[in-house]
Amino acid sequence: MPRPGDRGAAWQRCRAVLSAAIDITCAALLIAVPSDPDLLLGAAYVCMKLRRPRQAYEAVARLSATVVGQLAQPDRTARQMTKIAAAICAWGQRVEAKDVLRKAIAMAPQFAAPRLALACLLEEELRAAGASASVGQWLERESLLRKSMAESPHLAAPRIALASCLQEMVRYLETQPVSERSNAPVHQVEAEDLLREAIVAEPHLAAPRLALADCLLASRRYVEAEAVAAAAVQCCPSSPELRLALARIQFQLRRFEDAARTIEALLAITPGHAWAWFEYGKVLRNSFYRLGQADRAFERAGDLAGNDGALLAGVAQQFLYDLHYRKAAKFYERLLNAVPGMRENFVICRHYATSLREMGRTDEAADLIVAALESCRRAAKRAAGEGLELLKLEEALLLHEAGRSEDSDQTLQSINRIAVSSPCYERSEYLPGTPERLQRLAEIVGSRDVFVMLQGPSFAAFAARLEEFADFEFAVATLNSFPPVEQELRRIGRQADVLLFAQPGSVRSWHSELTEFLARPAANVVVTNRYALYGFSEFGVSESEFIARHDERLLLVHSDGGPPLPSRPLHFENGSSLSLLIPLLLFARPRRIFLFGADGGSNPSFSKRPYFYYDDYDVDAEPQAFLNRSDMISFRALPGRLEEHNRRLRIDAINADRIMGAALRSLEANLGIQIPPIFNVCPHSIHRVFPRIDINTALAELTCGRHSQGHRAA
Repeated sequence: MPRPGDRGAAWQRCRAVLSAAIDITCAALLIAVPSDPDLLLGAAYVCMKLRRPRQAYEAVARLSATVVGQLAQPDRTARQMTKIAAAICAWGQRVEAKDVLRKAIAMAPQFAAPRLALACLLEEELRAAGASASVGQWLERESLLRKSMAESPHLAAPRIALASCLQEMVRYLETQPVSERSNAPVHQVEAEDLLREAIVAEPHLAAPRLALADCLLASRRYVEAEAVAAAAVQCCPSSPELRLALARIQFQLRRFEDAARTIEALLAITPGHAWAWFEYGKVLRNSFYRLGQADRAFERAGDLAGNDGALLAGVAQQFLYDLHYRKAAKFYERLLNAVPGMRENFVICRHYATSLREMGRTDEAADLIVAALESCRRAAKRAAGEGLELLKLEEALLLHEAGRSEDSDQTLQSINRIAVSSPCYERSEYLPGTPERLQRLAEIVGSRDVFVMLQGPSFAAFAARLEEFADFEFAVATLNSFPPVEQELRRIGRQADVLLFAQPGSVRSWHSELTEFLARPAANVVVTNRYALYGFSEFGVSESEFIARHDERLLLVHSDGGPPLPSRPLHFENGSSLSLLIPLLLFARPRRIFLFGADGGSNPSFSKRPYFYYDDYDVDAEPQAFLNRSDMISFRALPGRLEEHNRRLRIDAINADRIMGAALRSLEANLGIQIPPIFNVCPHSIHRVFPRIDINTALAELTCGRHSQGHRAA
């Protein structure tokens, strides 16, 4: 009697014999079939049924140009070839599938199906290739979509598809060297024109209006985007996607209550819209509208997400940032179960491991990190250039999460060895001449100590002893709501040298003071990003006009995609303004840095105010004048609002420490920037990444002028 192992071996032999027989049959069929289009396509169909995509392709490849010209029904033949191409592609033979589709297009130029199928294949490949895609691929896809549009001049869909292609091409060109970006503005203008034409062609459709609103939003033209989205909602009131787009635009404009009402109207129509609940949570988390309900909105979004990996990841990330580790772990686990392929996503696994470690599930976290490291290193073997830098950075972050600090530092240092050149400042996210702008920043600091002055309540204690600092030599850096800080500095004849504003709300609140700052005869620098520059458009000045007026004083950074790397040295991780300012100041090579007013939340000595320049919330006095300014928030008689404000500041401070720690390690390892001594002059501060000292210790440090050891970020 045969044993089970013998049966398995016999079955394998039978499979091999059968496979060889099928190969022989397909080869014989290809030899025997004449060069007749119908017979060749029939042979290809048989080969596909026998799971031989290569032989199917060889059958189609025999269709010669001479035969094609004799076809009585080219559209019918092209349709069959499109189906065969789809089957060949399903077996992973994309090159052959594209070749079949190109033959079908040549055979029936007016038939849309193969052209659209080829355009879809090219789109997938372009997205996968990213910055390494070839110009030829983009041009072929653009040509296909232009032909589709020419054949359907009265339809919106072809225009939307071509506009999407042009917008993606713009994003691709922005990653290329400066010399290759010249056509990007032309493509952007054409994409917008196409979408407006699509609306005219079919004004009752929601799709072209949604696409135009998204196009304007991506270009940071928020007011125009809002007008388009609002008109679209009026035209198509039953479209939840249009209401969601309008809410997202209102969120970017920081009109949180308007955004909340828009989403509430959407949920009244479609209460199970998962992404609407997610956006609602973001709005509530950033506003003081309906306190305490943001977490419920995020959980509702996660519960409705189903197998939507992007949404589950977004919900989990929100809870991770908010330090709700159990909820974050819950949705990361649900994500990995719903989308098993996410187990190969090392960023997701690192975040999940962080959540598990904070919950005390250290063994599970360690196993995740091991698997994520293997996945990350496999990806690194296939990468080059900026992509390889990012993967090595991720490997370093994984090692740091695993507690292997020395290995993490060595991996970070290896990035500098694989970088193709010196730090790359010629990027579309930065301004031309950025190295010279950084040199100007260094000249303004002049190797002095830098006092970073924030608006936390403890700044009041520093201000009370300000005269004791008058004789020291230092540069001043501050951010956002800077006029109250400068009002105190005037008592000792000082003013800010470096100003960071990172969101348009600061422009709205302090526009006249910011304009005056830029017009001063004294040398100073304004550090900002493109999102914040939008704020000037509300005062009739476009981004390009503002840059042209104040070019010499501006330094543009990118507040996403950090920490800094040789290929993107001024990219910083998204977080609080402080988490951007401190790493940036290191480019100026200061002697030391002293932080004042960096409480990171409530101060026990000033527990009834959010910032040093506010009155206590229970004071019996006239409201302060600055509260009438746009985007300024009142806490008068609202202790619950102050408590929520301090809770958010604490969360931001803890995340800022993590972000600054990673940024400083990367700057030291990859850009050769030494970390100077950095002191936080606030003994009770939530920030722990730098030594916390009191004012007396700060004065002693300044008086003796001794050089402390550089404080490595924790």
